[in-house]
Formats: sequence, structure tokens, C-alpha cells
Amino acid sequence: MNVIAVSGYKGSGKSTLCRTLISALTTRGFSVGYIKRTQESVASPPDTDSGAANQLGVPSLLWGEESLRFETLCGHAGELDVRDLAGRYFPRADVVILEGGKYLRLPKIWVVKDGEDVPESVGVFAVYDRHGPGDGGLVYGPGDIDRLVSDIADMTERYGSPARVYIDGYELPMKDFVASFLAGGVRGMLETLKNPSEQSVSGEIRLYLKALRDREG
Repeated sequence: MNVIAVSGYKGSGKSTLCRTLISALTTRGFSVGYIKRTQESVASPPDTDSGAANQLGVPSLLWGEESLRFETLCGHAGELDVRDLAGRYFPRADVVILEGGKYLRLPKIWVVKDGEDVPESVGVFAVYDRHGPGDGGLVYGPGDIDRLVSDIADMTERYGSPARVYIDGYELPMKDFVASFLAGGVRGMLETLKNPSEQSVSGEIRLYLKALRDREG
């Protein structure tokens, strides 16, 4: 999975660029996830049903007619690894766009304000300036969106794999031949089992293994 941060200072245009990239990448056939980093509280109040469940340590899913919202309280949420979050909540995504995260060690697009110098930040591979033209290299302007999306697509395709394994949310690095061996082995074993739904094993397969528990005595 490819995780890319769209970073910059407040009012630089990060949200607009995120929406543009998400739309363009989706049009190209990529599965995209989106994470917005905020300093605001995003938990439901304790006096609501989902908030009360969270206070008891139980994750909640708010199920509406037009959308779903998952919530779980985490006292150290601000310290979580973004790749852990991406693996837990977007395991099927080819690329996850993170809005914010200017201090994180991630591949990063820095969005500059008019006249602003680009600060030193780890991982910047592109600078987006909505107020001027690109330079054909590091700097991209509004007319260079296709070039920027193509660069992201190339980066994302390098992460492509026939199988992904997540351990406690973290993606396990695997060489292509290992991933192919794992995918082929799992599909081969499943084909030998009785499948009451008669569904083909050629589609997407999700396999969950429960954590091993130490037993005393």
C-alpha cells in the first residue's frame, strides 16, 4: 500500500488538492483511501449511544441510510503510526491520501502558499503551487495535475502485489515471488474445500487469523 501525505500550512489548499487527486486516481482505476489529520476531537459525546459504547471500551459503528461511521476511543490516537491506520481501515486500498502529516516520514506533496518558500521537510517528492506554473521537475502547478497523478500512479504500481499480509495493522513486506506463492497456495487450498455458496475463489479473499493467547497452568 502506498501512503502519500499532502502537507502544508493552513490555507494553502491541501483539501482542494486532495479532492482533485482522489478523483483523478479513482478515475484511473485505483482504490483510494483518505485520512485527514486534525487536532479537533472527532469522538461522539458520551451522552450519545455510540459515545456511551466507546466509553465502555467497545468500538461502535453508526449505520445510517446513506453512510457508515466507525468510532473507537484511543487515548494515544495522535501517536499512532499512519501506516497502521491505513492497514487497519483501508486494507484494500492501492493508495491512501493523508491530508496533513507535515512532520511524518512519508512520501510527501508540499502545498505552498503564494510566495512561500518550501520548508525543509522529510520525504517531499513534489511541491504544488496553485498560484503559478510548474517547472517540469519538482514543482507542479494547476496545469500539471495529470503529471502529478501519473507520478503517484507510478509510485503506487510499484507497491502492487497479488497478496498483502497485515499483522496488527502493519503490512508485512514481501517480495513479489513470496506474495505470488502465498496467494496461489491459499487459493489452491480453498478450491479443495466445500463451498456452499459455490462462489469462485478467483475473486478477492480475506483471511482472518485470531491472535494466539497464552494459557496459564
